[in-house]
Amino acid sequence: MDSQKRVSSMIINTDSVIAILGGSGKAGRPLVQRALAAGYRVRLLLRHPQAFEVAHERLDVFQGDARDPDSVRRLLQGSTALISTLGHTRGEASPMMATATRNYIAVMEQLGISRCVVVTSLFETGNEQLDEKTQQAADYMQQHYPLFMDDRRLEFRLLSESSLAWTYVRVPLIVQQPATGDVVVNLNHLPEQQITAIDLAQFLICQLTDQRYLRHAPFIASKPE
Repeated sequence: MDSQKRVSSMIINTDSVIAILGGSGKAGRPLVQRALAAGYRVRLLLRHPQAFEVAHERLDVFQGDARDPDSVRRLLQGSTALISTLGHTRGEASPMMATATRNYIAVMEQLGISRCVVVTSLFETGNEQLDEKTQQAADYMQQHYPLFMDDRRLEFRLLSESSLAWTYVRVPLIVQQPATGDVVVNLNHLPEQQITAIDLAQFLICQLTDQRYLRHAPFIASKPE
């Protein structure tokens, strides 16, 4: 069964349980709040749960690390879908995204969980025709963060080769500003230079039931007012 058929047959509604990786970051916190506001049950995996101030009757927080397969299994057990806003931890010299991705792909395939939405800073996957500004941004990231961009490429390859119904969401600068309520999407280049964390959170939640970008890597941004 291909991924689109698997998602089509899977019910993701407000009774579903959504697992989130990276829920304590600047993109993750608004995502947790939006998911709860939409009525989902939410499961978080955090290395330092004591520092996470959000509490809710439909929120379960687990202590652990996405690089640890047992931690990832605890998070995903009983979940319907995964959203990851994981980024590279400040101060750590070694990339981690590919390791985390291997872990959750293996567990999701074992548990029969299909839908996976991932936020990334990788702009060039080899499947698009970048415009000049997006190519410059991709070149900048490669020049300044080569190990981390190589790790992101491996992350994308692992997803592409998996059976998961993934969406790989490519974002510009994430800003802590009021939502615009209007997200623009393009499959080939960055449509604008920034996205608000709230606009991003809303787009990610919508992907749980929107199949337009299955196994695609859309660029998204907030539309300027």
